[in-house]
Amino acid sequence: MAKIRTTVLLVGVVALCAVSIASPLGKVADSSSEESAETGEMMRELSEMCRNNSGSDAAFLNLMDSFQNTMVCTISAIELDSFMADAENLSNETRTTFFPRYCPQLRTAYSCIDKLVADFRPCLEADDYVIVKALAGILPDAVELMCKNDGEILFKFDEPKYSECFEKISDSFDECLNFLNGTDTDDWDISHLTRDQCGELTGFRACVKSKMDICKAPDLIDVYDLFHNTLFRMTPCRNYVEIEKAIQVIDNNDLNAI
Repeated sequence: MAKIRTTVLLVGVVALCAVSIASPLGKVADSSSEESAETGEMMRELSEMCRNNSGSDAAFLNLMDSFQNTMVCTISAIELDSFMADAENLSNETRTTFFPRYCPQLRTAYSCIDKLVADFRPCLEADDYVIVKALAGILPDAVELMCKNDGEILFKFDEPKYSECFEKISDSFDECLNFLNGTDTDDWDISHLTRDQCGELTGFRACVKSKMDICKAPDLIDVYDLFHNTLFRMTPCRNYVEIEKAIQVIDNNDLNAI
């Protein structure tokens, strides 16, 4: 079952793929020994997971080959050297040329991950594979959000009127954790979330959005929604949301009939 520990491992692997793909080949050797040790441990856990679910080491070896092919595919889709150089110098003034140039390349690049995602299947239980597919599904949405209006949302965080406001209310974001108080989220089974747990997550999101509304930055919730909406799509929460919508429609009809 998709426990939190397994989910964290899968998130880590997907993040590792993204970071590795985005990093220039020449900088691979710059990784610290601590980072190398963490990566090695992650790979050992993934290897064990593949062996336990497939019965051999072949699935893990195939996954590693697929990972390398994904890197090659991605690097061939992006002008990597110029991308990294331009990204380092990206500013509000240069974004109108940066995003039109590189967003089409990024859209091509994320299709490179399709085979890698498919090759995860022998290594995972069915519930866990749903998580991997959902996490991979964030990529196109993230690219589109980042590219919207030439990266406008990325620079909103740097605008003084937003950064100053968020700094003033930062402590109040802790209030949103009250929606998760009294529950041990480490014991949550991602693939079998209950209606109450889904309600807690919905309440947490509504609280975060209300804080952003104070700063008149409601569209910044779109960043959080990349993960929130993915979580709801891949868990039973999607069913409870539909149930709640149906109940609301029925209640409204009853009110209209009075």
